[in-house]
Amino acid sequence: MTIDSVKILTENIETSKVKIPRLNERLTEELIFALVGPVGSGCTKSYELLGDILKDSYNYDVNYYHLSDYISDGINLVDEKIPTNLNDSDRIKHLQNIGDKLRQACGNNYLAAKAVEVIAQKRESDGLGGTLGGQAVPKTLRRVHIIDSLKHPDEIKLLKATYGDIFWLIGVFAPLTVREKRLEYQEHLDVKTISTIIQTDYVEDENHGQNVRDVFYQADLFLRNDQDNTTRLKKSLERFVDILFGAPVHTPTLDESSMYAAYAEAAKSACLSRQVGAAIVSPEGELIGLGRNDVPAFGGGLYTEDHGENDHRCHAWKGQHCYNDAKKEGLYQQIFNQLKKANLLAKSVSTEDVTKAVKGTDVKSLIEYSRAVHAEMDAITSVARTHKAGLFEGTLYSTTYPCHSCARHIVASGISKVFFIEPYPKSLAIELHSDATSENEGDIGKKVLFLQYTGIAPKNILKLFKTGLKRKVKSGNLKQFDKKTVPPVVAVSLDDYTTHEKWVIAELAENEQQATEDKQTTIPGT
Repeated sequence: MTIDSVKILTENIETSKVKIPRLNERLTEELIFALVGPVGSGCTKSYELLGDILKDSYNYDVNYYHLSDYISDGINLVDEKIPTNLNDSDRIKHLQNIGDKLRQACGNNYLAAKAVEVIAQKRESDGLGGTLGGQAVPKTLRRVHIIDSLKHPDEIKLLKATYGDIFWLIGVFAPLTVREKRLEYQEHLDVKTISTIIQTDYVEDENHGQNVRDVFYQADLFLRNDQDNTTRLKKSLERFVDILFGAPVHTPTLDESSMYAAYAEAAKSACLSRQVGAAIVSPEGELIGLGRNDVPAFGGGLYTEDHGENDHRCHAWKGQHCYNDAKKEGLYQQIFNQLKKANLLAKSVSTEDVTKAVKGTDVKSLIEYSRAVHAEMDAITSVARTHKAGLFEGTLYSTTYPCHSCARHIVASGISKVFFIEPYPKSLAIELHSDATSENEGDIGKKVLFLQYTGIAPKNILKLFKTGLKRKVKSGNLKQFDKKTVPPVVAVSLDDYTTHEKWVIAELAENEQQATEDKQTTIPGT
């Protein structure tokens, strides 16, 4: 902002007496939602229900955007066509392929950027909210934009960077068997085609390919959609929207508060690979254990920031590196040396060549050489260390899917159920312990269940449940909640901070001018 622009603004105020907006008057009620979910989960039904709730109950203007439409619109950019004689299965696979090519040609966030373009065009067509100091200013709108559905991590990065706190991602999921049946009966696909489409949709090896897995766990709300009707799905969406608008009185569920405890514990981890947190709840719902992935300390427990100079976590110990990675690098060299010693390598083959080849195998996924105790193990040992009851038939909440090493300890401890958020592809939990673990809810009471977490993401617990809103009026009665007019509890300004500065300075100039005039009227003889 320049001195000249401030001068022009203040001169406009002096001559025309325009009203300077207060910053809290510029908070928008506009919202952006996007959905993500493995194919067959029911994202389309979810966004339709969400739109109906916001339109009917909250008086919102609802706009829908199908990213798949932009695939069809962009086919000329990659010299592709969509034949009219394709059956349903071939059409889906063909669109997936074109989507990959568009991401490769125009950027991985291309489809989301197209949605942003249309949203901006709609706002432009509605006009702006007048002018101030010769500058056009946007107007607040009670409008929601719902995008179906994201397929790549770069898409969510773009939408978050563009819309900030008014952007919300909803993750919709259903068990694999449910999704397979839906694709078979609703889309009329054969078993082989279903398997191919599901795998392509969930994660592709190419950087520009679909990767629902790495988008899904970043959701702000996780919804299980495995019923034949939409009753439970609608109820979950209604609760989320009520909380988003500050309806009194909602509090976190047991699952939400327990996963939040695990999430908070993860923040204490100094692991160089990733931060993971875990919490254990007794069958009666009591929080009895917490854990994180970090290096164990003598006497029990793990090192913490409080250990100071005696903190011997990997970032502060000896080589200050991940010892699991260091050990694997040594293994790659050992493999090269042994192959060379046995004359099994051509002279032109280098250590780098062998390392690259070996990294394409499961050797890269080895987790045996870490100094850290995993979060789930730390939580289990914390219960034992404090002599607490409730581990048997308890529930473990982990921010990440347990590895196979943790899985065997979970089974042995007597825990009956595990909830997780982030996937962990390296885990062989089900493969190695299918006799005792399952991801099928029908196996409850027979095996330890590993289930996708359902509820509001722990990162949003304080944002949504500790809003500072008053719940009662002066009489002591519950405050009335008018859904038709209430604003969201999380809002952003329509204007950038440089515009805010101009308004603050303009208001300052106005106040100083008024103070000068008031002073002159009180001085005798003026």
